[in-house]
Amino acid sequence: MNLKQLDLQHLVHAEVHFREFYRKGPVVIVRGEGSTVYDTEGNAYLDAQGGLALVNIGYGRREIAAVAARQMEQLMYYHTYFNFSNDAAVMLAAKLAELAPAGLGKVFYTLGGAEAVESAAKLARLYQRAKGRSQGDKIICLNEAYHGNTMGALSATGMAKHKELFGPLVPGFLHVPAPDRFDGPFGYDDAEAGAKYAALVEERILAEGPETVAAFLAEPILGVGGVIIPPDDYWQRIRAICDKYGILWIADEVMTGFGRTGADWALEHYGATPDVICTAKGLTSGYLPLGAILIRDTVVDAIAEADLPFTHGFTYAGHPVACAVALANIEIYQREGLAQRATDTGARFIRRLKERENPFIGEVRGKGLMIGVELVAAPAGGDDTAGGRSRVPGLGFAVEAASFREGVITGVAPYREALLLTPPLVLTDAEADRLVDVFDRAIRTEGERLTQG
Repeated sequence: MNLKQLDLQHLVHAEVHFREFYRKGPVVIVRGEGSTVYDTEGNAYLDAQGGLALVNIGYGRREIAAVAARQMEQLMYYHTYFNFSNDAAVMLAAKLAELAPAGLGKVFYTLGGAEAVESAAKLARLYQRAKGRSQGDKIICLNEAYHGNTMGALSATGMAKHKELFGPLVPGFLHVPAPDRFDGPFGYDDAEAGAKYAALVEERILAEGPETVAAFLAEPILGVGGVIIPPDDYWQRIRAICDKYGILWIADEVMTGFGRTGADWALEHYGATPDVICTAKGLTSGYLPLGAILIRDTVVDAIAEADLPFTHGFTYAGHPVACAVALANIEIYQREGLAQRATDTGARFIRRLKERENPFIGEVRGKGLMIGVELVAAPAGGDDTAGGRSRVPGLGFAVEAASFREGVITGVAPYREALLLTPPLVLTDAEADRLVDVFDRAIRTEGERLTQG
């Protein structure tokens, strides 16, 4: 029995429609190098999705494997519960504190992004209790957000269709409109869009009662929701609102961290600093599972002064092999200047795709190599940044399939007609140009096919 047959017989895949999966069958990836992966049939695929938006340093880094092997030989496991830790966990925590915005010097480890979000939410509730707010347990989130699939992270996620079959969910998670200038109520032509979207957050805080709100949780740039990029002044306004009401601001930088947007952290583009940063994905570039939350020192100090216990943790949190791999990954990321490379390559891709003037593209937007391609019905007409366009249902997934047939793997916003491009940051100019060719052709072909017939 070959790998595909074994997969069909035994492996339950994530986020799958079983009937469709059994009809199509699996694609079993067996090797990767740079920005390319290979399947059991020897087919090569340029991975414009970067795994799941995380293979920042690229596939096939043998030096990472050597680091993991050395760490396994020295100490393959020790936990970070109680007063115990391990050398790799300590060294990585110091490195993350160095990379973090000023004041965020504390690090708590998790297993991945969803667990980082859960940990941050629990920490925010504990902090409010330490500050004397016994009712401060609500977490305000954005309605196009994606934060993960554990019950708490799913409750924070704003996509109603994504969670409708899994209720009841965790109480206390509330949602307000995302700062979406393409499809939202305040568009690019509104100079006050940032202020208006931020005001919606403040209005919800006041409606709930500030004493009942623990935190505001959001992605700096919304990823799975369609690469939604807020107005330039939005995050500074959110910072001021959270300070005004004594609410923690949690930034979910799981997808956006470690060079994805052309900076260590996406919020650097906006000159705003949160109280907690959730990270994972690019922290290890997928070479091993690891996540973390970076915490403002004063938050931990307040909990310590109130003598409240942080009764939370994970068996594998701070795993020494994963931490050693993360340190090696960060060293490569910094040594090779991958944040700047993401900026340059991303700008090249966006410019060249816009030059094609594809009638089914309403907007190409992004920072670094986190890029969204908004798909609309042709002819687009009018200003290419105006919202309210008509769509071609299913175009995004049709383009995904067509691109795959040409040897390109891409992401798709599951509840919006938009492509998500998050390739490895080592993507070459030639590979970026190939992506422009493939996407332009696939979007035109599939757009015409679906609208004509």
